[in-house]
Amino acid sequence: MRYFMGIDDTVLRLVRRHRRSIPQLYAHFDAIFIIDSSGSIRRRDYYRTIKALQLLTGKAQNSRRYAAITFSNNATIRFDFTERKEAVNNLRKIPFERGLTNTQDALEVCRKELILNRKSGARPGVRKRVLIITDGQSNVEKHKTLFRAFQLKMTGTQIFVIAIGKYLRGISEIVGLASSTDAHLYRVADVNGLLRVVRMIPPWHRMREYMSHSWLNEMLRNKA
Repeated sequence: MRYFMGIDDTVLRLVRRHRRSIPQLYAHFDAIFIIDSSGSIRRRDYYRTIKALQLLTGKAQNSRRYAAITFSNNATIRFDFTERKEAVNNLRKIPFERGLTNTQDALEVCRKELILNRKSGARPGVRKRVLIITDGQSNVEKHKTLFRAFQLKMTGTQIFVIAIGKYLRGISEIVGLASSTDAHLYRVADVNGLLRVVRMIPPWHRMREYMSHSWLNEMLRNKA
């Protein structure tokens, strides 16, 4: 999950090579959560997913903004781009609405109504990262799903996917959604596994403190 949090290997190499400051170590972006609310998900697991996203958001940088979409029969924007603290509170208010799995509609709403719509609070010049949490393949106009993902990626947006379940139906579609199979695709056996992973991620200020010390040590070694 460190890639979604913004700690990228390419950025790490640039920092070491050009002696950039610690704040520049972390990729600057705003995030959109796309949350599966389809009938295959139990209510209890849905709210555990929401809890995991609250924890993840609470550990991120203060400067980042967040938006959220849920999808079942159709996609619904739950909140536009907002600051971290407000996003954590807004996540808590998202209801569970069971239905089909209309992933393509969520991707289209994300692109048109959040990323390309200035009224959504999208900040010009700030890249976007989408995190999709789903337990399986779409079943509403599924022939459009990967094309919608392609359109979204063409805006410069990176798509990360958390696939929940041991045996996922339609895994090829889920793989196709992600921007890559190494840094952008994660699998967990169940929602409890997702919660465990998120709880293991240190908060932003701890990561920054650790990297500051690591940076100082490297500087001292290079001057020795």
